[in-house]
Amino acid sequence: MAHAAFVEGDTLERLPVGEVARLQALGTVVDVRPVQDFAEGHLPGSVSIPLRPVFATWLGWLVTADSPLVIVRNSTQDPAEVIWQARKIGYDAIADELDDGLAGWIAAGQPTNRIPLVTPATIGDARVLDIRQANEYAAGHLPGADHVELGDLTHRIDDQPGRPTVLMCGHGERAMGGASLMARAGRPDVSVLDGGPQEWADLTGASLEVGP
Repeated sequence: MAHAAFVEGDTLERLPVGEVARLQALGTVVDVRPVQDFAEGHLPGSVSIPLRPVFATWLGWLVTADSPLVIVRNSTQDPAEVIWQARKIGYDAIADELDDGLAGWIAAGQPTNRIPLVTPATIGDARVLDIRQANEYAAGHLPGADHVELGDLTHRIDDQPGRPTVLMCGHGERAMGGASLMARAGRPDVSVLDGGPQEWADLTGASLEVGP
């Protein structure tokens, strides 16, 4: 596979916008920025995996190890942390990072996508897809919510109904990852619940359903 240079040390080399645009078709753009930033704008086809202590876990679940990774991050996020977490699970094919982050991409006139964050009051008639672990879902979920664990979603996107879908988890990080996977697979009518089931219950006054 073309390019896919291995990163040495703890610094990500900066790739120009044109090179990142070329690599989009060859590998995976992993956006490590917070959920709110990704929601407001991101590279089309990129996968949202916010940089936090469980970054490596979800990188392993959602992105194949033989796919060259292009990183998009905020300037305040530590590139050494990205590299360390990726390497500890055997992800060495990092093709560096987008020069000047999303701002550089926009300045070059490249397109961006959005995945909206919605509140309990604005879910409306959309289908709700809860992508938490089975035990979390059984402990309490929105009435009528469907359930697919995030780790299984990659293999089940084609099974998802073609209708507006709100993805949710405990806080939003996993849900945005799932929504980005669906958007990448050609399911653009997705959004993410800002918060989790308890916030929904507190704000609506409705009860959660318990059980599988």
